[in-house]
Amino acid sequence: MIRVLVFMLLGFGIALAGEGGQHGPLESFWKGFNILLFLGIVYWFGRKPVREAFDRFWKSLTREMDTSEEELKRAREELRKAKEELESAKVRADESIALAKESAEREIKSAEEYAKEVARRVEEKARETVDIELKRAKKELALYGMLRAEEVAKELLKKAFEDPSVHRKYMEKQLKALEDRGNGQTEGHSA
Repeated sequence: MIRVLVFMLLGFGIALAGEGGQHGPLESFWKGFNILLFLGIVYWFGRKPVREAFDRFWKSLTREMDTSEEELKRAREELRKAKEELESAKVRADESIALAKESAEREIKSAEEYAKEVARRVEEKARETVDIELKRAKKELALYGMLRAEEVAKELLKKAFEDPSVHRKYMEKQLKALEDRGNGQTEGHSA
């Protein structure tokens, strides 16, 4: 109510100042009253829509701020989760790398052991083959040596028997051996 009275007096003062003294005070009063009345009517009927407009404006501002704050909170939460996932991924990557290294080392060790075992078997087989070939070579060499010795002996005997004295001595030895055998048989029959 006090506001309405203040607006009326203010309007009346404005109206008097605007006349410049050409009209009477009563006319100025009514002009001021009309202006105040108009302002009062505008205020009375316009206050609710104006207030609602300002309330809507204020609520939209606060709603946008609240929404922005919520979005900021969600963004911060997503950032925190992303950082955690990144750290978790780094840990998993480190674990995977360590596991891969360990697995590779085991595979390398296993391959080395397998290669050593294969090399040992090949070496063993090679030794066996060498032993077999060496024995065969020794046997062949011994056979060759015997055959060669026989040939050499035959040639030596042939050359030796070309000498008549050697031939005679051989014949005498053979006859004596036959005689000794013959004597041994007759003695065996008589006993």
